[in-house]
Amino acid sequence: MPGKGLFITFEGMDCSGKTTQMERLASWLRQRGRDVLCTREPGGTPMAESIRSLLLSRNNGETVTPEAELLLFGAARAQHVANVIAPFVNGGGIVLCDRFYDSTTAYQGYARGLDLDFIKELNCFCCGTCTPDLTFLFELPLKESRRRLAARLGGEAPDRLEEEDNRFHQAVHDGFLKIAELSPERIVVIDALKSMDEVTVDIMEVLKNAIE
Repeated sequence: MPGKGLFITFEGMDCSGKTTQMERLASWLRQRGRDVLCTREPGGTPMAESIRSLLLSRNNGETVTPEAELLLFGAARAQHVANVIAPFVNGGGIVLCDRFYDSTTAYQGYARGLDLDFIKELNCFCCGTCTPDLTFLFELPLKESRRRLAARLGGEAPDRLEEEDNRFHQAVHDGFLKIAELSPERIVVIDALKSMDEVTVDIMEVLKNAIE
């Protein structure tokens, strides 16, 4: 589908390889003449990056309530969609985004226990008609995710969400799988225990069909 914009999101547990695979996919698409933008959530605009700092900081001296956390993610997403994602896709480009609203549903819905129907409405309010065409969910067991995170941090302190306990992160993991089960037409589950090269091959096979 030359000339048509595309919005692809990458979801999954910490250290599942989604960021690396997004960068590989961007390179592959650019080699084929496509205009590609890589971005992330929360973030992607100056205001949204400031909100990211608030959300992930461990030392702001104030406990963030689940409700405030949810609304901050929504505010960052509204800015991101309106100022970056929607204009780029509408101009015919391909946006690759590291996390999007499925993460909000998994983290604030399934793990925090906030109302899933309200979260769905909030996502619609923040995004309008700008929704992912395709989502790759990197399936990685909790134990391996935590092992990789510890290795990546190398003794440094985790951020506010990373430091949540295993019960929280298991709920996130299970929430992602429930989301994928409910949206099989959009979400492709990727085995993140495979080697990086094997995962890349799996993703490219899906993308060849999506961009033809």
